Amino acid sequence: METKVTMIPNGHITIYNRYFVSRVETYQRTVIKNIVWEATKAVSGRSTGVLASNVATVFIPMQRGADYLKPKAWQALVTKTGNWTLQEGDVIVRGEVTQEITTEYSLSDLRNAYDDVVVISSVDAMDQGSPNVQHWEVGCK
Repeated sequence: METKVTMIPNGHITIYNRYFVSRVETYQRTVIKNIVWEATKAVSGRSTGVLASNVATVFIPMQRGADYLKPKAWQALVTKTGNWTLQEGDVIVRGEVTQEITTEYSLSDLRNAYDDVVVISSVDAMDQGSPNVQHWEVGCK
């Protein structure tokens, strides 16, 4: 008898993919549902003072990636709407966020409005095994 292994989601995320239009930083927003979010909030002492160390690891099932493109392919798109990617420097917010980052609503406004706002620092494709366990492991700070 074969045991079925699956990821048990605990939330949704909103990814803000960063790109430039005429040297202006621009963001494309995409909501990804049914992911696994693991966060660690810690404080470590340094000789120069206290340093907060807030990190998150986000596990995104590859089954959610119908509109996913690798970073270079995504950056090459003229129209990015309807597609998303995972690249260092992109912003992830825990939950479904409807606000777009614009000249009127900045990244700072987003950070002030939501508790769990992190920046992607690493992406690993865990594409071995059954489709039920294949996922992207996204390290965030």
